[in-house]
Amino acid sequence: MKVSEIFKSIEGEGLRTGLAAVFVRLHGCNLRCSYCDSMYAVEGNDFKTMSVDEVFATVESYRNESGVKCVTLTGGEPLLHPGVDELLTKFSKAGYLVNIETNGTVPCKWQLPGLFYTMDWKCQSSGMSSKMKMENLETLGSQDVLKFVVGSVEDLDEAEKVVAELSHRKTSRCGDNVSATESVAGSVATSMPHIFISPVFGKLSNEHIVNWMLASKVMTANNARFQVQLHKIVWNPEMRGV
Repeated sequence: MKVSEIFKSIEGEGLRTGLAAVFVRLHGCNLRCSYCDSMYAVEGNDFKTMSVDEVFATVESYRNESGVKCVTLTGGEPLLHPGVDELLTKFSKAGYLVNIETNGTVPCKWQLPGLFYTMDWKCQSSGMSSKMKMENLETLGSQDVLKFVVGSVEDLDEAEKVVAELSHRKTSRCGDNVSATESVAGSVATSMPHIFISPVFGKLSNEHIVNWMLASKVMTANNARFQVQLHKIVWNPEMRGV
């Protein structure tokens, strides 16, 4: 596996904001988002090749040292890596609680105890909106997160339309005779994920986004939450390994 970095910090956003976690950042991505803040993990040769066992052992050393049991697998795009299924299985069997940050181009096919997904929908300002697939969002369940990073009014409109469409599809699924086996396997998920809205750092104001969310019936009805990247407030926004 191509590993950009492994470090301990706090979760900067999402369901576990503020909690200590070990971050495993894998190198390489199939997208090139305009606002990417981790290009060092997308292009170039700034990575170390490690086996699944070596990655797991490094994470274990953090747990042995400080007791941390939360892991965030990120990138780049981590789900593209050979061996990720083996790594996720090892984490799950060892009792880790794993947040898998994924860019929306890969369906969430691994459903294991202790795992949840944080999936992006790339809006227009990212330059990657055409790569998004609604069917991938349908693999998200009630334990997962759907995240929109917004940098323009057009992005807000797109996010609202996507949430409305996903809600409609989930509601339609509930009316179908979906088998328990399908639901557990993750091929069909009938519950809405948690919805988070994040600003592109330095673009739309926080006030603008929050006022828009408060005025949106779609976002209110689906319990959407506003968030900022906490680690960029605690540390220098350009700092790595935090």
